[in-house]
Amino acid sequence: MRLPVSKVWVGLSSAGLLSALLATGFTSGVHRQPVVKPKPVTLSVLYMNQAGYTTSVLTQMGKTFHHLHPNVTVKFTFLPYPQMHSAILTSSAAPTAQYDVVLSDLIWTAEFADKGYTIPLNAYIHRYIKNPGGIPQSIWNGFLIHGKIMAMPFLANFQNFYYNKKLLKEAGFRSGPRTMAQWLHQMEVLKAKHILRYPYEDSWKQAEGLVCDYVRTAGEFGNGNLFTPQGKPIMNRGPALKALQWMHMLYAKGLINPNSLTADEPTAADAFAAGQVAFNTNWTFVTGIMNTPSESKIVGQGVVAPFPVVPGTNTRTHSATISGYQGLAIPANVPKALKPWAWKWIQFATSATVQARHLRSQWPVWTSVASSAAEAKLNPSYKVYEQNLNAAYNRPKVANYLTVSAIIQQYVHEAIAGTLPVKQAANEMVHQIEALHP
Repeated sequence: MRLPVSKVWVGLSSAGLLSALLATGFTSGVHRQPVVKPKPVTLSVLYMNQAGYTTSVLTQMGKTFHHLHPNVTVKFTFLPYPQMHSAILTSSAAPTAQYDVVLSDLIWTAEFADKGYTIPLNAYIHRYIKNPGGIPQSIWNGFLIHGKIMAMPFLANFQNFYYNKKLLKEAGFRSGPRTMAQWLHQMEVLKAKHILRYPYEDSWKQAEGLVCDYVRTAGEFGNGNLFTPQGKPIMNRGPALKALQWMHMLYAKGLINPNSLTADEPTAADAFAAGQVAFNTNWTFVTGIMNTPSESKIVGQGVVAPFPVVPGTNTRTHSATISGYQGLAIPANVPKALKPWAWKWIQFATSATVQARHLRSQWPVWTSVASSAAEAKLNPSYKVYEQNLNAAYNRPKVANYLTVSAIIQQYVHEAIAGTLPVKQAANEMVHQIEALHP
């Protein structure tokens, strides 16, 4: 922490005075104090090895932090994302935390806050983050539970709308769709002209990615919130129901590849990069894939765009997407002496300075970095990124999110495939969630 100028001056003046006293022999009764080396500290950090910053980037960050604080060694544990949640729960149940800093997905934030697994960071942020407004409020909101910030924003992942301009031109379109009706029309024309058998592919396997796409689609119809402010599920009416009807309609009409029901995000991205489909909605990593010759057959053809929306909705952002934010949190059972060091690591790793050095890794959480000349040079679509970021909806903030998510996955998948009528699937989804808290 930078000291006020007055304190620095006092320190320098005292040092100068001591030198003068030593030079003139007036310190005969003064004994020098031995230099006390800081005690060695090992910080255990839990991170994933599936997405986000790579293990090599994190390891390099740890080495830089050690250079700044030679007494501190950052020890990483890297796990696949599906194992992260249970690892944090196991550590939180122990008398002393196994991990001093953990990567916290925003979908776990409410659960960790409700059970007291992680501590609020408000006091640290208020004291040490000089410009919290430098991070968009939409990102802060992902970790805000009852006025408490439960994790410091680290990853600002979200979805973009991707289309192939060459294929659209073949179908007679000069630009991508801006409304849901235009998007449907373009898909129907691409199929009718036999340009593509399936114009669209997405990741609709029965997994968390399906919940993301469902929330985003509801947002495109006007509201991606699946619960009322009072916590009541509303998937059987309004935009959430329209989203289910839309997703089923695309499947029934053969406008989306039926393989989508078993595909994950990388699979859908690969289909788009291979030129097999004209549309993909996916996370920011697709931008890099579609423009890399070794991974893509459509270099120069892919476009990053805002999402189509229903006219009259999303009037502030003119887009609607889904967030995938992740933050760094401090478990409650971390020893008191280690918590300040845990925060120092969090403050370092999430800083604008560090994120500016790793622009190729992730979209930065800091507006100053996201809008920098360096980012603009690296990512010509950065303005679209900013638009979509400001249009992001979050998945439900409920303490039993994993149970709720499993229910949503099941019935959304059945509604799309038609194994249950859409309205029945929506009603059953609401009923099952309501039954969790009779």
